[in-house]
Amino acid sequence: MLRLLVIGLLLYGLGTALRQGWLEIQWSRFLHDAGLTFIDPDRPLKLQEVPAISPERPESASP
Repeated sequence: MLRLLVIGLLLYGLGTALRQGWLEIQWSRFLHDAGLTFIDPDRPLKLQEVPAISPERPESASP
């Protein structure tokens, strides 16, 4: 039971730190280190550029 309390407090603290801006996640470096080598680790990654969120659009759908 004590383990669950400690894990809960750690997750709460991590969430608070991310929300307050005390911690910053560099998604481009994280994804590059995870094996997505087509992502440039030195360029900031916008949310719409994340591969899982922005699916490939077919060529015929573009105006």
